[in-house]
Amino acid sequence: MREFIQLFFLMTALVAVSVFGPARLSAEELPSATGAFKRGDYPQALTLFRQAEQGGDDSAKLKFNLGVTLFKLGRYAEASDYFWQLVAEPQWRDLAEYNLGLVARRQGDQVLAAKYFRRVSERAGSAKLQRLAALQLGSPVEAPAPRSRPWLAMVSINGGQDGNPYAVKTELLGEDAVGEDSFFELFGWGQYRLAGTEDDGWRLQGYGFTRRYSELDSLNLGSLSASFIRDLRWNGWSLEAGSGVEWVTLGGERVSQQLQLIGRAKRDFGATRVQLSVIPAYYAGGENYSYLDGWRQRFSARARRETFGADWGVYYLYDTNDREDLQQAAEDYYSYSPVRHAFGSDLRWRFLSRWELRAGVEYLYSVYDGLNRVVDDGGNVLEYERESDRIKTWVSTRYRLTPRFSLDGKLLNIGNRENRALYDYDKTELSLGVSYVF
Repeated sequence: MREFIQLFFLMTALVAVSVFGPARLSAEELPSATGAFKRGDYPQALTLFRQAEQGGDDSAKLKFNLGVTLFKLGRYAEASDYFWQLVAEPQWRDLAEYNLGLVARRQGDQVLAAKYFRRVSERAGSAKLQRLAALQLGSPVEAPAPRSRPWLAMVSINGGQDGNPYAVKTELLGEDAVGEDSFFELFGWGQYRLAGTEDDGWRLQGYGFTRRYSELDSLNLGSLSASFIRDLRWNGWSLEAGSGVEWVTLGGERVSQQLQLIGRAKRDFGATRVQLSVIPAYYAGGENYSYLDGWRQRFSARARRETFGADWGVYYLYDTNDREDLQQAAEDYYSYSPVRHAFGSDLRWRFLSRWELRAGVEYLYSVYDGLNRVVDDGGNVLEYERESDRIKTWVSTRYRLTPRFSLDGKLLNIGNRENRALYDYDKTELSLGVSYVF
């Protein structure tokens, strides 16, 4: 396990604007830099501002000057990084977010730009800045904000190839029964706000998913979920509390249904967003899956930060289960009550306005409660505690044909190793599709 954890942290480390002119400087503080900026000689201004930075000037004023100069040069990702550094400073936050809105607009992300402009128009300490942000939104600050629609939805359709649908030992893949197969996926998600706002309100949320294989009908998967959520704010945190239900089928047969409670808390700490969640749930297995009956508790901690034009995230997941488990004829016993620890990291990079590239890695360590017992043909009893290490990596891309319609592609690889080599397997999936946001 130690080697896998070291690998995870190594990979994580590897993964790991404005209508205003530059802030006013005195004649003693780089007068040639401001002069170059005013003349429109932005390359020279950038050179001189960089010299001040290399000389040890770490002031917010210089960061802002560098940000607006880079913006003028069309180097939006670098400009964004400087403005992000100013968000955590109260005196500069509003101006920095206004400029982040301008950067997002130039990069073609109108939704993100509107988010920044709306935030500045509602809470900026400067009336002038409020008016400018409202103008960017296309409405005067005194006018009431247009009522946002109460619903949001998206749908995606994908097709692809699964190199190991049964997730079995690689040496078995030569057999026709477990060979590769193509699949078709359909996913839909939506939410409807019943009352209030995202800071104080109620909403319904749900999703549906199905994967259907060309030949392996017994592996056709389906799931349907619905949740009732209460949104509120407390002491700087955005909170979600609610409950939900989910149904899962395999090969047309019900595998399980669950009732879960949902608790999430999100907050921005400067340029870093932190999210904590806890989801306790009770599962009821289907007719042939009663061994899944029982409790599941999930806890997670996530952090995301935008830096150098990319959105980088890390997370930890803890998953504990107390299920009925499977007791078969004779003495065979199989545990379905794992304790799991997952460590992950992912990177999202938007470039050329319309393209988005994502990559990630996750390490999952699982230990199953109790001793599994298997009786072989000779009547010998083998007892062992099941342990597994799984590494999942993925690369995906999205090209926005319009702000709502996208072309998608994904390459996924999973490598699973257990203390019984019988359960080792490798799996690769490649999929292509489209998605639309309503």
